[in-house]
Amino acid sequence: MDPITILAGIKTGLAAGKSVAGLSKQIGQFFDATDNAKKQLQKKGVSSKSVNAIAMERFQKLRQAAEAEEELKKFICESLGPSHWNTLLKMRREVLAEKREAEARARREAQERADLALTAASIVLLLTAAFVGSTAYLHHMKWLNIWDYLP
Repeated sequence: MDPITILAGIKTGLAAGKSVAGLSKQIGQFFDATDNAKKQLQKKGVSSKSVNAIAMERFQKLRQAAEAEEELKKFICESLGPSHWNTLLKMRREVLAEKREAEARARREAQERADLALTAASIVLLLTAAFVGSTAYLHHMKWLNIWDYLP
């Protein structure tokens, strides 16, 4: 969904007397939608559109997201007071920091698992090579006849 549609739903809910806490899911969706719109603007790729058309489209989407956020801020400040908006932004920053920390932790854990798998595979390979090498050496020195153990 685009941020404008979600914003209209939030305004309707607040006008109907719902609390900000009751609209937390919609507010979260609003911020997710604006964040996704900003991420889409940062993506680079090949397109058949002209450079100016792409730039104008990105600028328009960025302005729409900024205007929608400003409209939500104004609406919350007028209906509940500016402290509620500041509290909402503070919570958003905290959740964003937690999300980034969780993503970083997941990347570190994935890297640790990959390192562990590589280490285990290396150990198995080295032990196998040592066994084959020592068996070949003992066979060469005629201390061991491997043909006695093979069918």
